[in-house]
Amino acid sequence: MKIPFIQPRFVGDRFENHTLPLEVTADLIAYQNLVVELAKRLYISEHSNRQRVPKGFGADFQLHLEKVDDGSARPLLSIVTAGALALSSGQPYFERARDLVELCIASPDNSLPPEFPKDLLVHFNRLGRSLKEGEKMELGNTAILTPERRKHLVLAADKTYERDIEICGSIEEVDWKKSTFRLRSEDGKTITIPMEGNFHEEARKYGGKPRDLVSVKCVAAYDSWENLQKVIEVQQIDVQTNYKLYNRFEEIAALPDGWLDGEGVAPDKEKLGSLAEALVGDYPEDLPMPAIFPTPEGNLLLEWQLPGDPSCEINLVAMEADFHMFSPDGADVEKVLPMSGQSQAIELLKYLSENLPSQPA
Repeated sequence: MKIPFIQPRFVGDRFENHTLPLEVTADLIAYQNLVVELAKRLYISEHSNRQRVPKGFGADFQLHLEKVDDGSARPLLSIVTAGALALSSGQPYFERARDLVELCIASPDNSLPPEFPKDLLVHFNRLGRSLKEGEKMELGNTAILTPERRKHLVLAADKTYERDIEICGSIEEVDWKKSTFRLRSEDGKTITIPMEGNFHEEARKYGGKPRDLVSVKCVAAYDSWENLQKVIEVQQIDVQTNYKLYNRFEEIAALPDGWLDGEGVAPDKEKLGSLAEALVGDYPEDLPMPAIFPTPEGNLLLEWQLPGDPSCEINLVAMEADFHMFSPDGADVEKVLPMSGQSQAIELLKYLSENLPSQPA
């Protein structure tokens, strides 16, 4: 037996195709959990002689995603029961809980409904957490949940609220006993990150190497002034080696034809991508980073701030590297190397390691 229960509406760019991203299902699960907990509180408040709800209360209350209708994305959530009497004792409380959740979301911060237990506001740490800036979840005409509204609801009962974030930076220090590492973010701040055992090897490899960018997707607690308090749960950790080199290749790949005052050939994206893949991953740690410039002909120029003004122009048509620098006595040092494959890119890096001066000018 199916009983329609609620049909929220998700609004935002991600929902325009009338589909729901899988991460949004966590909001629906959080909504179900809140309704169940609130229904239990409503029952207890009306039965002062009881400390618990009856056995089986709400056991069959399971919301199913029946369909997703048009109008951004409108998932129909229905109660699916084994029989007509399965929810007879608790159904009115679940319906009242549904209505009370909507009232709570729609109410001003300073006048939340008194029958909504304040300690249950913590459920909004999960309900609506997948919503991004500019998105909203409508549970009724006036019950509109946004990231900002969710924040205010949680802070009405607590000093911090939780949200999904991505923190990028480098590993400064590892605490093996506590299984954490200290990440220095790109803005200079530090934050302690818990790590699973399967990241220990990477922590050893990338610790103390500011060239490698560590990206941590996690759940973090923030105060009302948007100050990050702590990382609660790590969802994913990725590492981009030599990230500044990678980012520069990305910037150059985005150049259109005519990028130089109406002139300038855009570099071949496929060849540029192959070159980036070959150079970024294997770029030696002890080799200074070059400045990379696109040339008007659609090629690349690499320059190092080192004695002898070393540079290397990479022709993306011929796929060869033309290296030049001045020796200490002022003589030209030149070398042309093929660049058509991974092994030849490694040869170029080997040549650079052996011939570039070790100290800056």
